[in-house]
Order: sequence, then structure tokens, then C-alpha cells
Amino acid sequence: MATAIDLYNQGQYEEIWKKYCGFIDLDLDQFMRIQTRLLQEQLELLGDSRIGMELFDGRAPLSVEEFRDSVPLTTYADYAPYFDNQEEGILPVAPRWWLHTSGRSGEYAHKWVPYTPQMAQKLGEVVTALFIFASCSGRGDFPFEPGDRMLYTMAPFPYMSGGVARAVLEEFPFTMLPPLEQAEEMGFGERIELGLQMALRDGMEAFNAIAVILVRIGERFSSGAGSGKVSSAMLHPKVIARLLRGWVRSRLDGRRVLLPKDLWTVKGIATGGTDTQVFKDKVKEMWGKEPIEAYGCTEAGVFALQNWNGGAMTLLPDVDFLEFIPTDERERNEADPTYQPQTLLLDEVEAGGIYEAVITNFYGGAYTRYRTGDLLEVTALQDVETGIGLPQFVFYSKSKDIIDLGSLCRLTERTIWRAIEAAGISYADWIALKMHSENAPLLQLHIEFSDGDGDPAGARRRIHESLCELDRSYAETEELLGMRPLRVDALPPGTFKHYTAVQQERGADLAHLKPPHMNPSEEQLKLLLA
Repeated sequence: MATAIDLYNQGQYEEIWKKYCGFIDLDLDQFMRIQTRLLQEQLELLGDSRIGMELFDGRAPLSVEEFRDSVPLTTYADYAPYFDNQEEGILPVAPRWWLHTSGRSGEYAHKWVPYTPQMAQKLGEVVTALFIFASCSGRGDFPFEPGDRMLYTMAPFPYMSGGVARAVLEEFPFTMLPPLEQAEEMGFGERIELGLQMALRDGMEAFNAIAVILVRIGERFSSGAGSGKVSSAMLHPKVIARLLRGWVRSRLDGRRVLLPKDLWTVKGIATGGTDTQVFKDKVKEMWGKEPIEAYGCTEAGVFALQNWNGGAMTLLPDVDFLEFIPTDERERNEADPTYQPQTLLLDEVEAGGIYEAVITNFYGGAYTRYRTGDLLEVTALQDVETGIGLPQFVFYSKSKDIIDLGSLCRLTERTIWRAIEAAGISYADWIALKMHSENAPLLQLHIEFSDGDGDPAGARRRIHESLCELDRSYAETEELLGMRPLRVDALPPGTFKHYTAVQQERGADLAHLKPPHMNPSEEQLKLLLA
């Protein structure tokens, strides 16, 4: 099958768009037909495998309806006995890669995911579509050229983001900064530092990074530390020329600080994660381009993309079979773990609904009716502006990362993070958890202020005001409880650095060097507050 570079070399730019981005022109019936066809192919593959027969209790279902009625929902516990040891003999198709998630403290160090050759290829195709959406001006536009430079800001292989980097290079020959083989052997900070030095010399056209990393890089430039330590590389004539041009641009724009957009004119910024909606305006201010978001998880791949207008995300029909657990079914299951929640299909979801995503891999993958634990919100049943006739989604929260204040309001990491940012507080990092006081539920924030001398009382007032503006149910909670349901404590300077240092000494994985923002475990909280 022709890749993007094959079509580019043939001058078939319109075919590039159709191949990678044509899914946005499907109607709902066409979407569901693709889902049904690929699921039937997957059931045949699973039916010939050991893991499939275990999931099917010895008899493969013959239809979508039978599949949903007879096959139970699964979690990683159903796969861990095999996948922790990477047993390939039980799989429908031999994997090309074993990728792993960042895991979750107290559960699994990693969740391992076998990627078949076709799954890896599909991952590259979807991420290529993401870069097209992040850089195009509309349908049919493909602005990239072979050799366009991309800053390597992702976690290395075998994290999924490392698989993304490998897969996208098989579709189009971007130049990674640093080169892929070198980047995968380097630490995160070292990799970013070298990549930025190379970009200062040779330029940069695109990258895929979580938004907070882009903001932190931008802050380094604006504080005068963007170039890091002076080295021979920084004295290169091309670097000096780029910095001088950047300073001129910043002055012409009436600024005395240097921003990344003064140094580079990027074609596209691809991103994903909880922090995207929190920092997207800052990213645009610093980098001169609005980031375009993708959604996925290692177990499922990337299966939803925001299009070029910066609206909500559209699901892809050919990555996984998609089901959705409504809120009332999820809550019933939480109250009674023996209850099997019922699911909806895409043509049954409603605007305003919040659903947990359930996926079944296509192309010989193994995850079947797998509960991702991620909650998606349907913002609309179509995008009128772009003419997309499919339901539109945004990432709402991870099901375990919601703080429920007595069922009066439910706060997500994104909402709390946005409130902290809107409050104008200078901070290093924060955590949030649910507490009880005066017979009422409370949101407890522990914040390390950047200046080391923050004002918890002032922060509490401003964050509370921001939360009231962002979440109406939170604002009503104050009236119902007769008190502000927020407490803010200041953490000593260096708290999060100390946590990271201890975790490094313990040999913790990259993803576990920092505590989660929401609901840290008792052990994590104890280490943080020590």
C-alpha cells in the first residue's frame, strides 16, 4: 500500500488527503459498516487463537450482537498472566512490537500491549493524519516536505510515543532532532537540550509533545535560559543568526522577552493529554501555532483526532471496535462490581453524554471489550463548521481521576488545572485529593509555589473564584454546604524535586518519577509530604 512519501513523489497530494484524512467525510452509517466489517474479521482471527477462545468461553460469536451479549468486558487483569511475560503463542497474530503503558502506582508497573504489523502501520497512518490536521489550512492541503525537521519530545520506545515516532517515519521521511536511534538512548532532558540546539542551527517544522512540555520550553526562552549552557554549538554562525533574527522579531512585536515563535515558524504542533486544554492558549502565544490534539491509549492506539479548526475530536472507524459505557451504567457497576454494565455504539450516543470508552483491537490485536477507564464527552453529533457528520468528542477525565464532592460536583484534573492557571499563581507543581472536614467533603490542594513564599490564603480565594467560573456545580456547592469546599496548603520549596530524586534512587520508571496530580496513593502522599 502506498505511503505518504510514495504519493508525494508521484505528485498525488489529493490522494494523500483521502488516504489519511478521508474518514472525516464518512456519514454515521458508513462509519458503522466499517466497524462491523472489521469486527467480523477480528472475531475470525480471535476464534483461531488461545486467548480468543478463553475470552469467548470456547465459542466464537458470529455477529456484533452476539459478541456484545456473550463476551464480558475485560481489564488488564485478564491479560496480565500472559502479557507480563510477553507470551506470543496465545495471540491471534504474532506481534511486531510489545509496547507498554506508563502503568499506575499500586497496580501494574506497566501494561504490555502486543502490536501486530498492521496495528503498527495503522498507528503511523493515524499520526500522519494528525500532523496533516495540525498543519493544514483545510481539506486537501499537505504542507510537509521530505526532510522537514521534528523535535523529538516523546518518551522513547517501547512507550507508545516511541512507537509513534517509529511508525510515522515509515509513512513520511521527517528528520528527527536528535536522530531516532540517538534519541532513544538518551535521557529526557539531554534529548530535549540536544534537539533544541540542533533546531537552533538547522530549523524545525513540527513536533509532537504534551502541552506542558511546550510551555516549559517556552518559559526557558522567555527567561533567557533557552539556549542552556554556552557551548561551541551555540557559537555556530547559523545559531547566532537565528537568535539575532529572533531578538529583532520580539522587539518589533513590542516584547523584551524571546519566545520560540521568534526563532521558528512551525508548520504544525501535535499534542495530546489532560493538559492540552489547560495550556493550548499559552502554547499558541509562545509558539505561534495552535496545537491540534489526538486521543488514544497504548492498549487501543490513537483513535480520535481534532481537525484543523481546533474544535472537538472525531473518532476513526478502522482502529478499534468502539463501545461506550454511559454514566448511569458505570455508576451502577461501581456500586455493585458484579454488575456487567451495558454499552452503546457510536450511533446511540447523545450530545452532552459522558461515556467510558471500551475498545476491541482490530488487525489481530488481543484487547477485547477492554475498559480503558477513560471518560469521553460528546460535545455535538456533528461539526457544522467543517461539515463533519460524525459525533464530536473531547477527553473528559480518567475515571479514577475525578474528585466527587458529595455527588454535588465532580472535578476533573483538567478543571482544577485550568483553575490554578486562571488564578495567576506561580507554581512548580500541585496535587489534589478529597478530604473531609466539618462533616463536609473538601477539595484539598497541596501546591509548591515557585517563589517559595506563596500565599495559600490568597491562592485559595483566587482558585475558588476560578473554579466557580469554570464549573457551575462547584459554585452551587458552596451555597449548599454553606462553606468554601476548598483547602490550599503550601509545600516547601523543592518538594517535587525531592520526590523525583527519591524515585530515581529507587530505580523508578520514567513515568513514575512524579506523583499523579489527582488522588495520589497513600504511599505517594507520604513521600511527597515527608
